[in-house]
Amino acid sequence: MHRKIISILIICCISISLIACGPSEEKINEVQNKYMELVEIHNQVVEAHKGISDSSLDESLTKLREQMSEVEGYNLNKMKDEEIDTLIQIMDVLIASYTEQLSTINSIKDQEDAAVLVPVTMTVTNDTKLSFNTLKLYEQNDTGTHKNILEEMGDLTPGQTVIGLVMQRDVDNTPWVLELTDTNGAAYEIVLPVAEYGQEGVKASLQYDAETKELSLTS
Repeated sequence: MHRKIISILIICCISISLIACGPSEEKINEVQNKYMELVEIHNQVVEAHKGISDSSLDESLTKLREQMSEVEGYNLNKMKDEEIDTLIQIMDVLIASYTEQLSTINSIKDQEDAAVLVPVTMTVTNDTKLSFNTLKLYEQNDTGTHKNILEEMGDLTPGQTVIGLVMQRDVDNTPWVLELTDTNGAAYEIVLPVAEYGQEGVKASLQYDAETKELSLTS
């Protein structure tokens, strides 16, 4: 999607060289800090806007960027402290507008994500003679930190069942991974073909082949 706005480098475009009749140093510092605050929220909005498909905010964000350009065009050397106070008030209004837009973008993002993700529940029964103290479930290639589901539940011993596991199937049917570690320290990874799972959920059991030392999941 074409974007009409661009990020701003975190540099103050309001050039300042103090002269005897110019604004006070205190006001210069105040307006510089306010401008940096404005730049920061602007860049947050730009990055968040890239993550949504909805283009309804393009026009309003472009207008905000134009107003920001006007702020950058002020010559502080020719302004009095009272005029700089007015400029700071203008920046406050822009910051408030950007903050509101960021909230709207985040809401749109949540709606778009919900529209393309399908929750799939899973129940896993341990039909092996092994006990497991680690069980993690996550989308393949997700490099984030993954929670050990058994941390608060205790070990998954033979015959026990874990219920309420949830996967989120996306439009690409990205596989998920079931990662387990048994109480002997052996680690296993099982790739889950989520494209084969329906919204009604899936009930599966862990199976262990002693000869190959492989763990599998059958449904």
